[in-house]
Formats: sequence, structure tokens, C-alpha cells
Amino acid sequence: MDDSRTLAEENDQLRSRNHALAKALTRATEELAKAKGQLERFTVPPLTFATMLRLDRCTTDDHGVQQARAEVVSGNRRILVAVDPRVQASRLAPGMTVTLNENLVLVGTAEGERHGVVRTVDDVLDDGRLLVRDTTGTQQLVDRTRDLRTARIRVTDRVLVDAGGRFALQTLPVQDDKDLLLEETPDISFADIGGLDAQIDAIRDAVQLPFTHRALYARYDLAAPKGILLYGPPGNGKTLIAKAVAHALAQWDGGRGVFLSVKGPELLNKYVGESERLIRRLFARARERAGEGHPVIVFIDEMDSLLRTRGSGISSDVETTIVPQFLAELDGMERLDNVMVIGASNRVDMIDPAVLRPGRLDMLVHVARPDAGAARAIASRYLTDRLPLTPDAATLVDALVDDAYAREPRRLLARMRDEDDTWSPLYLADVMSGAMVRNIVDRAKTQAVKASIDHGDDVCVDRGFITGAVEAECRSMRDTLADVDAGQWARINGIGNGRMRHLRVAERKDWEA
Repeated sequence: MDDSRTLAEENDQLRSRNHALAKALTRATEELAKAKGQLERFTVPPLTFATMLRLDRCTTDDHGVQQARAEVVSGNRRILVAVDPRVQASRLAPGMTVTLNENLVLVGTAEGERHGVVRTVDDVLDDGRLLVRDTTGTQQLVDRTRDLRTARIRVTDRVLVDAGGRFALQTLPVQDDKDLLLEETPDISFADIGGLDAQIDAIRDAVQLPFTHRALYARYDLAAPKGILLYGPPGNGKTLIAKAVAHALAQWDGGRGVFLSVKGPELLNKYVGESERLIRRLFARARERAGEGHPVIVFIDEMDSLLRTRGSGISSDVETTIVPQFLAELDGMERLDNVMVIGASNRVDMIDPAVLRPGRLDMLVHVARPDAGAARAIASRYLTDRLPLTPDAATLVDALVDDAYAREPRRLLARMRDEDDTWSPLYLADVMSGAMVRNIVDRAKTQAVKASIDHGDDVCVDRGFITGAVEAECRSMRDTLADVDAGQWARINGIGNGRMRHLRVAERKDWEA
């Protein structure tokens, strides 16, 4: 009896040990299978990415198995490879990314490249291929992927090219041209500009009449001017006139007019060919809007920085290509109907003569410094009845102009020496501009504001504030002249007919004499 019980207990223990051993063996088997699977993954040969060029052949044998071969490029190698029967060869298209196994068999496809180099389209060939160039101007010929076969691609568009430089993978969004198109029409009208009546009349005749009286121009077989140049010293209203043109354009042709504005330096780029591309883009935008039936004004500020005389040696002679590109756009094979160019410059002498000849910038409008009468008209725009003025407000404008234009020692700025070694005085009146007239008024208003803060109530602008403002402007101008290059400053400001060689700023003893 005892022996039977002992045998049963030993049997139970052995059975328990067998279960534990079975579980251990099962776990070991699973771990072994897992290790084997990992080992197999580690030993799988890598796949090579390649770019599909074309399907060389594709047939089906007697057993219904696909027999295909494709031409691909891997790195710089152009090779013919077999296509795995499990890959549907008819779906392989030029430009697709495919994978090759260790035996160089095409075994699958992969997601296309999302990165590459950006190229600009120079030409679209009849067969759809694209002639593109990089930032250095180097050209290359690329094909299109299937996705781009029917895409409308134009010259100056940007495309993404694969690393091998064979395919255009996708078109890139057009660069934002909101910097060219004024999103809000300026609120400055011709009525807000004082002292430039003759220039405004010339602009109206040249710009407004062709758009508002098309039938009459056609009746007299008269073409609208292609371009206008506003030139003269800085601060005298050239840009104001352009803004007034934009404002007026919003009223012409039912408000359909388009005003494209760009500064000359914005079109300059250090990369070869990039400035020319920006010029093409600007005029392409103008033609596009004009083609929609809109009258278009293209305003180029600081034009002398962009279209300098060729061969001048300035800017590494980049103008030798920029100027011809501008002229080609202005009067090349593509007509520029319904588009007018308005330029502004402080240095008309630096602009290439070919740009200024009749048929291109047909009209040159000199925006000169205001004389005393023009300065009164300008000042009256800013000293209005809406301001808190003294009862003798009507005389404030006269007080400003009489003081600023006084050729007296107190308004002496400097003495100038020309090429003939002749000295002559330079007064504040000689450098007055519309901007300076407004600045003087603003100085007087600022003093009135400060006085109002001190007194706790409105203080009227009076002759004392005006006189103090003119004096402050005169002192500021003297300080400015102390640090200028005399010859360069004189040429930019139209002083001394470009003959000034030296400038000596007036000292206190000179203006207090």
C-alpha cells in the first residue's frame, strides 16, 4: 500500500517535470524560429533603386508567363534588365522609380522622388521635352514623366528634375508675384499733388487718353506710347505721380486697370541669368493681364540701377545682358499691346541710350525741383483748415516759402567749387524738394503736438513753429552735407550741372554774418 502511494507521487512529480520540460522546449523552439527569421531578414540582399527609361520588350510565352525587359538607369549606368513576371510590365512608365534585386532583375516599383534640383524652363520642344537651365545658365535637355505628359508647361516655369538630370518630375508653384502687383490701389490722386501741373498734364495725355479714347486713337492711326520716364532729383514727386496713375487706372475702363510696380534693385540677382528671368516674368505677367482685356501699367522705380549704360564697367557689366533682355521684352517679336511702361530715375544720364530712344520710352518728363510758386502749392496741401491754425493761417504758407527760399546768410548751406575752380554759394532754396516742404510742415506740426501735451489743450500752428521748422531743416541739411561725396551728391541731386568737385559746409560765422 505504501509502495503504491510512493509510486503515484513519483509519477505525479515526473508528469509535472515533463510538462515543464515541454513548455521549455516550446519556448526554445519559438525563440529559435524568431532568431532564424531575424537572421533571414538580415541576410536578404539589398534592393537597388533605379529610374525607368523605357520598356524594351514585353511578350507572353506558351505557358502564359510574362517575358519582359526594361531599360533603366541606376546611378550613371544605363542597363537593360529582366522584369520579374510578378510585376505588370505594361504599367511601367518612363521616370518611375523601380527596384532591382541582387541579380539586377526589376522586382517592384517604389514611391517617386520628392527631392531633386530645381530648374527653369527655357524652351518646350515640339516632342514635349524640356530645355532647362540652372542658376549658372547651363542648359540641359530633360524628358517628362507620365504625370507631366499632358501638363501645360511654359517658358520661365520651374520644374523639379531627378538627381540623374533626365526627367522633370513635377512642376513647382509659380513664384509669388504679389510683390509686383499692388494689392491695394493707392489713395493718392492727381488732385493731391501740388506744384506739378505741367507734368501731370503730360502724364494724362500719354497714359489716360490712349485707354479712355481707343476709338479716336484708332481713327487717327495713333499708337499709345510704349513707355514714359519720369526723371529728376529725388523727393520731387516721381513716385507720387506713379501712385496717382495707379489710382486713376482704377477708375478707367470700369476699374479693370492693372498696376504692376517693382523697384529696379529687386530685379537684380547675383546668379547669372536670374535677373533676365525676373524681367521675363514681369512682362509675362503684364501680357497675361493685358490678354484678359485689362489696361496694364508697369512701373519700374530706380530704373537707373537696372538699365545702366552698357560698357560702363559698373556692376561687373551685368547690364550687357539685362538691357538687351528688357529691350527684347519691350519691342521684341511678342507684341506688348495694352501695356505701358513707366520708369522713374534720379540719374537719367546713367540709363542706356537705347532704352530712351523714341519707340521705347517715348516720353521723358522732367520732374524738377519746385520753385517758390510750386512750393506754395505743395505746402497748401498740408497746411489746411482741418488743422488747428492761428487766425493768420493764410499767411503761414507764405511764411514757410519766403523763409525757405530766402537767399540770405542764415539759409546758406555750403560753398561749392566747380571744375573751373570757381566758388559759388549753395542755399537751402537750391536743394528744396516737395519732400522737404512736407517735412518742414511735419516738423512744425510735431512742435505743436508737443506744446499741446505740455499745455493740456490744442496749440495752434503759428509762424513761430514754421520758422523753427525751416531752421531745423536747414541745420539737418548742413549736417548731411558734411559727410557726402561732393561730385556724386551733386550728380544725383542735379546740382551744378555735374561740374561740382568740392563742397565746403557753411560754418556758424557764415550764416550769422
